[in-house]
Amino acid sequence: MRRYKKQISRIVTVAMLFTFLVGNSNMVHAMEKTQVGYVSKHITVEGNNMHLALYGKLDASGKTFVDEGKTTLVMMPALGVPSPHIYFKPLAQSLDESFNIVIVEPFGYGLSDGASTARTVDNINDELNAALDTMGIKQCVLLVHSISGVYGLNFVQNYPEKVKGFIAVDNTVYDEELAEDMEMEKKYMLQGIDEFQKIKNSFSSLEEFQTALKTDPDKYGAALPQVSGYTYTESDGEEYIQAYSLSSNDTVRNEVNGMDQSLLSIKNKKFPSALPVLTMISSENVQNVPAWETAHRNQLDLESGNHQLYIVNGGHYIWYTNLTQVVQVIDEWRMENHF
Repeated sequence: MRRYKKQISRIVTVAMLFTFLVGNSNMVHAMEKTQVGYVSKHITVEGNNMHLALYGKLDASGKTFVDEGKTTLVMMPALGVPSPHIYFKPLAQSLDESFNIVIVEPFGYGLSDGASTARTVDNINDELNAALDTMGIKQCVLLVHSISGVYGLNFVQNYPEKVKGFIAVDNTVYDEELAEDMEMEKKYMLQGIDEFQKIKNSFSSLEEFQTALKTDPDKYGAALPQVSGYTYTESDGEEYIQAYSLSSNDTVRNEVNGMDQSLLSIKNKKFPSALPVLTMISSENVQNVPAWETAHRNQLDLESGNHQLYIVNGGHYIWYTNLTQVVQVIDEWRMENHF
C-alpha cells in the first residue's frame, strides 16, 4: 500500500507538513502516568479531547511542572503525522533534562479527537494560545517542524509575549519557486487520505483494522519510525497502532485543503530580530532544492539579529538520523540564551 506518510522525505512535503495544538477550554480532563519520564494528559478544548505528552516532573495535580525554573519547550509536529508523541519522543527524552516539554497532538492527530472547526492559521493559533493558558504556560520556547513553522511564525507575531525563543526544524517556508511542487504535493496527500479511508472502511470495525495493522504493520505503512540509536518500547508500538488507525481523517483533510492560504500567510514575513531563533534545515532538501536554504535565510536576520542557521546532514526528519547532533545544537543554543 502506498502511503503518503511514508513518502515525506521529498522537499515539497517539507514545505507543507504541519499539525498543531489546540486548546480553548481551561479544564484538564484526565491525566495518566503511563511510564517513568512522561505523563499522558487530555484537556478539553471546545468540547473535544486533546492529548498531550508531558516530559518532566509535575506536581500532584498534573497541571504544573515542579521545576518552574526550567523553560517549557512546546513541540509542534508536521502535517499527516499519525502520532506526534511517538515521532517526537526520542527528541523529547533527549531534552527533558534541559526543558519541561509539552508535545501537543492537535485535533485529528494521535490520541486527540477530531474537530469540525476550520484548520485556518488564525484558528490554530488561537487554540494554541488557549492551550498554553490551560497549562499555565506564560512563556515558552516553540519547537516547530515542517508546516508548523507557518503557524509558529504567525504565532510569534500575534502573541509575542508568549514566546521567549523559537526552534525551527526544517520548517516550512514560502517561496514562489516551490509553489508548483507544493500544489502537486497537496494533491498527492489528498489522494493518500482517500486511499487510507477506503482501506480502513473495508474492515468491519476499527478493532479489526487495528488488528490487521498490528499483524502486518509494514503492509499498511504502520511500522514505528526508525530512529538511529533509539529503540521504542512495546507500549510505544501499541500507541502508534492506535493513533495510526485514527489518522488520515477529515480533520487532517480540512488542514491539507487549506494549505495554500496557510502558506500565503507567511509571505514576506520575518522573525523579530531580537527573538532568539535557531533554525536547522535538512542537507538533503538544500541539495535537492537550492531555494530551500535561500527562503530560510530570508526569514532570518543573520547579521544583526539573534538568529542562527545550521544545515544538518539528513532528510526532513533530521533527528531520526542525527539525534545526537540536533540535541547538541539545541543545548548549546539554550545555554547561550540562558534558557
